[in-house]
Amino acid sequence: MLTFQRSFADGSGLGAIIADKLQRRCDVVNRGFSGYNTNLAKLILPQVFTKENLENVAGMVIMLGSNDAALKEDFKLNQHVPLVEYRKNLEDIVSYLTAHGLPKERIILVSPPPIDHDTWNVVCATELGRAFERANIDQYAHAVYEVAKAQGTLFGDLYERMTTGRDWKSDLSDGIHLGRGGAAVFVNVLWPIVERLVKPYPQVYPTWNDTDFRNPLLLPYVHQ
Repeated sequence: MLTFQRSFADGSGLGAIIADKLQRRCDVVNRGFSGYNTNLAKLILPQVFTKENLENVAGMVIMLGSNDAALKEDFKLNQHVPLVEYRKNLEDIVSYLTAHGLPKERIILVSPPPIDHDTWNVVCATELGRAFERANIDQYAHAVYEVAKAQGTLFGDLYERMTTGRDWKSDLSDGIHLGRGGAAVFVNVLWPIVERLVKPYPQVYPTWNDTDFRNPLLLPYVHQ
């Protein structure tokens, strides 16, 4: 199971939760790059995901957009990507992956979470010396749905799930990245999709309570 977004590697525990659910069945390999937008993601794609390392992939999770939604400003670190270009970048990423052997039915596009602008701006001002403002994240989230539908990939609507009937601001650790509450929501969105994808992959090696410790011979083992 491959991921192309940073939330699997942050302090939310999301990567560990998914890896635990997939233990003895699939490895979870995260390729998340802090601060990257879809322009940079598309640029590094051929180096990060080659045809060889896309073989035997049960599924790939892609969640990009929180940085693309930065307000457009004229300075070096501005991450803004216009909505039309963002949509095209996602299409190009999907096209690259399918051209290199990963079926579209194994690609999961996930909408970015909502943003607590007040908290995020305070964090940025404190840690980075200036605000890195975001806007219209709902439009970027909807664009992910549109691309998934047009390209025939799988889709997980994290944005909708977090903003429906929840105090979602408490689900974020700093206004933009998922905290433990957000990770729990993400797992609820993602796991039913992943579970279907990994169904053909049996468990390899027994669990501890299915082992005779008097004769602990761990031969290759498949549990259907």
